[in-house]
Amino acid sequence: WRRFMKGQIQRARLFFDEAEKGVTHLDSASRWPVLASLWLYRQILDAIEANDYNNFTKRAYVGKAKKLLSLPLAYARAAVAP
Repeated sequence: WRRFMKGQIQRARLFFDEAEKGVTHLDSASRWPVLASLWLYRQILDAIEANDYNNFTKRAYVGKAKKLLSLPLAYARAAVAP
């Protein structure tokens, strides 16, 4: 299971990397929520890895503090995108 999940997370990260490249092509009002979501979902993948890929008995989540810290960073990044 662990090997399978490692592969799926690696695959998801590749998709996220490709998606992040496309954020600059979005309308300015759409960049922030899309970028924030992308970053938060990446953090969920980090949590799955931190839980040793055990998503059956351990919940992978991003705490409120981390979420709140990510939002202004995503906003700033979205604001400077072309």
